[in-house]
Amino acid sequence: MTCGRRPPSERGAAITEFALLAPVMVLLVMGVVDLARGYQMQIRLENAAREGAAFAQLNPNDVTCGDDGSITAHAMGEDPGMTGTVRVFGEDASGNMTVPITGCSSDTVVSGERVLVEVSQSFDVITPMIEDIVGSEIELTGAAEIEAQG
Repeated sequence: MTCGRRPPSERGAAITEFALLAPVMVLLVMGVVDLARGYQMQIRLENAAREGAAFAQLNPNDVTCGDDGSITAHAMGEDPGMTGTVRVFGEDASGNMTVPITGCSSDTVVSGERVLVEVSQSFDVITPMIEDIVGSEIELTGAAEIEAQG
């Protein structure tokens, strides 16, 4: 019995199998990394929206009032690395959250009405095949809804 020698017909089989499977494995790993990055960003956006909504509960009309006293500042201050956009909506006559609230200290929202805070940011995909299917950027959004108290 000979150990360590392959018959001539099997020479190079392992490297050929590796060459065929390596690109598939690399794409699979990159896809998992993209999925994890996207999930992490989604959680960050939802946390930022919750922070903005917590401030909006007592100050529902202060969307862009200065650096520290606004819904936008509180939402973006939750995660200083974020570069997204914050939008605030109030409810219309039929109860849908479609009325944009902008500005500083307006009287758009009164106590008891619902307020929706949305934080969105674009997510850059790094996996080549996924990028071809969905595009190089995906818009992710986190949202939180509260009832105004102030």
